[in-house]
Amino acid sequence: MINKKELLDGLELLYTGKAFAGFREENPFVTFLRFDKGNWSKIWVKYGGRAMVTRLKDVALKSETNLAL
Repeated sequence: MINKKELLDGLELLYTGKAFAGFREENPFVTFLRFDKGNWSKIWVKYGGRAMVTRLKDVALKSETNLAL
C-alpha cells in the first residue's frame, strides 16, 4: 500500500487495476495529479493525455515493483 505522504504531483505510478478503454499493457504507467476532493481512497491520475479518477489501491510505486521497464 502506498503511503499517502509519498504521493507528489507528477509522480509516475504503476497502474495495477482493471484495464479500461484505451489502456495498453505495454504502457502501464499513470501520473499522479491529486487526491479526489473529500475522498482519500481515490486519486486523479493522467494516462494517455487525459485525467481520470482511480482507486489508490489500483496503483503502486514503481520502486515497489519488480518490473524491468
